[in-house]
Amino acid sequence: MKRIAIFLVCCLALSVHALSQDMRVIDFRLLENDLTANLYGTQRIDQNGETAALIKMVTPERGFTFDGGSLGIVDTEAHNGELWVYVPRRAQRITIHHSDYGVLRNYIYPIPIEGGRTYEMLIDIGTGRYITVTSEVAAAEIYVDGQQEGLSPVRKYLNYGRHTIRAVKDRHEGGATVTITTSAGREQQVVTVPMRDMSDHYGDVTVTVDNRADIFFNGKNVGTGQWRTQLREGSYTIETRKTDCDPQQTSFTVTAQRQNNVIANAPVPHTGWLHIYTRPRNIQVTMNGTKLPDLTESMTLPVGTYQLQFSRKGYVTENHEYTVLRNVTTRDTVTLHRVTYVKPLAFYFGGALTVRSLTGVTGIVGAVYQRHDLQASYTFGLAESDAVYWGGDLNTGTKYTMNSIGVRYGYQFPLMRQLAITPQVGYSYHYLTASAAQSGNTIYGDGAAAQALSVGAKLVLVPMQHLYLFVAPEYMVTLSQDATFKNITDSSNFSADGFAVHAGVLVNF
Repeated sequence: MKRIAIFLVCCLALSVHALSQDMRVIDFRLLENDLTANLYGTQRIDQNGETAALIKMVTPERGFTFDGGSLGIVDTEAHNGELWVYVPRRAQRITIHHSDYGVLRNYIYPIPIEGGRTYEMLIDIGTGRYITVTSEVAAAEIYVDGQQEGLSPVRKYLNYGRHTIRAVKDRHEGGATVTITTSAGREQQVVTVPMRDMSDHYGDVTVTVDNRADIFFNGKNVGTGQWRTQLREGSYTIETRKTDCDPQQTSFTVTAQRQNNVIANAPVPHTGWLHIYTRPRNIQVTMNGTKLPDLTESMTLPVGTYQLQFSRKGYVTENHEYTVLRNVTTRDTVTLHRVTYVKPLAFYFGGALTVRSLTGVTGIVGAVYQRHDLQASYTFGLAESDAVYWGGDLNTGTKYTMNSIGVRYGYQFPLMRQLAITPQVGYSYHYLTASAAQSGNTIYGDGAAAQALSVGAKLVLVPMQHLYLFVAPEYMVTLSQDATFKNITDSSNFSADGFAVHAGVLVNF
């Protein structure tokens, strides 16, 4: 048993030694134009506060560990097809360990290591070798054993055995087979893939899809709504996508040297439900500009935002916005209010004919707040009084018109939807404008004034929104008058008091 154990230990030692001999570095070089080691985000600082150098180790395997000796290793990261090893500047050697492929001890860098510079190291693990794949047509897409590797030239580590290589660019294609053997040595091999024009195997393809959906081919977005291209004869699958929709796939077959038109399946919109109850029920509903028949049932709608307008004759139109969510019922109750013809809150202005002892025309401006009505007016006298002859001299006759400035307060009582009455109290300031009855006569009493208190009511009829027809009778009582005003009214056919009626039109907002 002791001899067997010794034999097994010797075999294990020999196998480890063999593995350590198989792994080696076949190339080490400075990447002059690679700034990775000195860029923000990929830069590393060593223990001395200096920018570390970066060695990009190209290897088909993972699971390596590294020993930088007395200077140590700053950091390691795994990237696609590479191991990034950060080392201090002036580093001279490195030891590479792997549990399956052994140990590469004290590899001495063939060139000086400078801080902030990027280097490349190719590690051969002993299971194959590196090859460089080029193509007769530059920058062709290279596939090795069916896996996309990038644009030629491509460097790839291949295990021992048979491998297929394919190159594609535009309408040019080609293929090659390479066999990696132990007898061929471990140096890099260059494989050039022959290519030829395959135009006679291609057909024109036009793919269209509704709703301006995005079209994806081989995982790439190739168009929106439509995609025109040329494909080699064969079967293909595309996918259409759109926000808030389930993607759909469409398979089609391309026939060479023909126009192939493909109608793709449109993405299926995510849907939700909109349920609206209205008062009254029989109203007109418009959604995004389209009239709806009724709202008696829930509507199934694609996810999104909708503008709805609710209207009915005699009611105030309302606009609402709703957002429909996926698999969610959005509910609402919309109550339309009857059109308010007699408004409890309004600003108005207009004009009236004022019939009194001396008729005039009146301009009115006012406001209603919570049915409290306050208005101001100015009456411009039109009618002239009879001529007044002072001192009995028939050559000194004077005629008068009466102008008035008024303020009235009232409270509005709606009688019907289009009819209201507003009892009012008011104050008026009257002043006279005199004119000679005959040319050259002396004018007497121009500007004479009086004040009056009024009580009345304003009856409003509203034939349509924003328009009032009104009549406002009132009785005025004189509060005060100057001596000239009294002398004139005592001698003429008018006074500052008595009945007056205002009738006219108001516009309200």
